[in-house]
Amino acid sequence: METKTRYNAALYCRLSRDDSNGNAESMSIQSQREMLTVYAKENGYNIFDVYTDDGYSGVSFDRPNFQRMLDDIRHGRVNMVLTKDLSRLGRNYIMIGQYRDFFFPEHGVRYIAINDGYDGLKEDNDIAAFKDILNEMYSKDISKKVRSSRKVAAKQGKFMGSKPPYGYKRSETDKHTLVIDENVGCVVKRMFSMFAGGDSARNIAHILTSEGILPPNEYYFRSMGKVNPYRSKLPVWGSATIMGMLKQQVYLGHTVQGKVFQASHKVKKRIKADPKDWVIVENTHEPLIDMDTWDGVQARIEQQKVRTKRATIRVSSLKEVSLFSGLVKCADCGGLMAYNVKTNGNNKYYVYRCSTYANNGRGACSVHQIHQSTLETALLNDIRHYAKLAYSEETALINRLMKVNDATRLNSVKDCKKRLNKAKKRIAEIDGLIKQLFEEKAVGNLPDAIFKKLIADYDTEQTQLNENLVMLQNELVDCENKANDITVWVDKIRECITIDTLDRPTLIDLVDTITVSEVYKVDGEKRQDITIQYKFVGNLHNDYYKCS
Repeated sequence: METKTRYNAALYCRLSRDDSNGNAESMSIQSQREMLTVYAKENGYNIFDVYTDDGYSGVSFDRPNFQRMLDDIRHGRVNMVLTKDLSRLGRNYIMIGQYRDFFFPEHGVRYIAINDGYDGLKEDNDIAAFKDILNEMYSKDISKKVRSSRKVAAKQGKFMGSKPPYGYKRSETDKHTLVIDENVGCVVKRMFSMFAGGDSARNIAHILTSEGILPPNEYYFRSMGKVNPYRSKLPVWGSATIMGMLKQQVYLGHTVQGKVFQASHKVKKRIKADPKDWVIVENTHEPLIDMDTWDGVQARIEQQKVRTKRATIRVSSLKEVSLFSGLVKCADCGGLMAYNVKTNGNNKYYVYRCSTYANNGRGACSVHQIHQSTLETALLNDIRHYAKLAYSEETALINRLMKVNDATRLNSVKDCKKRLNKAKKRIAEIDGLIKQLFEEKAVGNLPDAIFKKLIADYDTEQTQLNENLVMLQNELVDCENKANDITVWVDKIRECITIDTLDRPTLIDLVDTITVSEVYKVDGEKRQDITIQYKFVGNLHNDYYKCS
């Protein structure tokens, strides 16, 4: 006697703004849910859960509840998926085919799209592929119409951006019209005035930061009562932010749109448009800057462009990446040191300075400037020193390096194994707990809502533990291979015994990072610390250098 399959169904509902098309009620999430619930009950399918993605496009599959449903499928909790029609699952015919024809069958999942008459158990489903293409064509057509309507609105001078430019806010009576934000409009005026008067963008950024004035992104999110998701540290103004704002015609009262466009309706990547294709409508709102101030600021920007171009030509004449590019870091903030070409009369010299300071001014860090020649001398002397040791006292050097690193390596291996065992033990515990939950639910001792919550929590924890397990195993291998790495490093540095000058390949082979301190004084003498972190063997000693 054939055993009848017991289905645990996932009811999947999706609605994007484009799908509503002025007929929100007939395609609403609520009506989808009701239809799928009735269908499941009439056919005797157990409803495991309802998965809802409201406001998500069918072109993308990076939808939170769709991904949650796939996770439940992978863990064997769901063996049936119900949707109102094929388009609810998605509107990308290639991806839909992957899920419907491969992923679902591989995981023993029966997929039914009610209105399209599609059932994965039946063989007469050839029409589904054509419907997928039609669904994608519909999505493409809607996307085209939306872009077209936005372009028409932009040409009419309506503001179509997602957030207003700093210094403005949306009008309370018309969201497509900009009005001056009295809280920060004065900051924009001051910024233009300072730059026109000769202040540098970096100094302006430093002053605004020191006065506690919030930069654009931070101000926008706080004014919306939200946390800025892009902030990784304390909010500071940057010189690049200042320069970008000084070039915006919006402050003259003009609306400039269409600077970027979406590569395709299938991908979110945005591409910069050619300036000749920008949509510029003049005098759409009250200006913050008068034309005389604007002209003065733009003239200064052009002068700076000429100087920057000359500096770029000087740097490019070297015809290669700077010797220490990407290797030198600031000892205080950890930021990379930026390469600069300086001139003194007819002489030119090369320096590295903290990029955090260069971009954000004194409020973020200090200059930490060091000459490339000083770095070359320090590195060359240090590498020669260890090259001589590797040549004349190889065994002693290897033993010394092993001794320096052995305690750290052994502790790392021990700690890594301890964390590995702990993770494996917890994964096994969760397997047992999940089994108990299913047993408790089967006999009716556990309410459905609590069951789902506990299962979701355990599943999230177990997924994270499995990811950590892979990283820990890789870390353990790295720790255990430390001895081999040290021998390879000694072989490489031995070859440097006769070098007179440094080259980039040698540095990349031997050096991990070089950190440079700020200049300080000892008994009236200027000094600067240079710490070399070698690959595989770490920091062997610290050195300081006198500053001229």
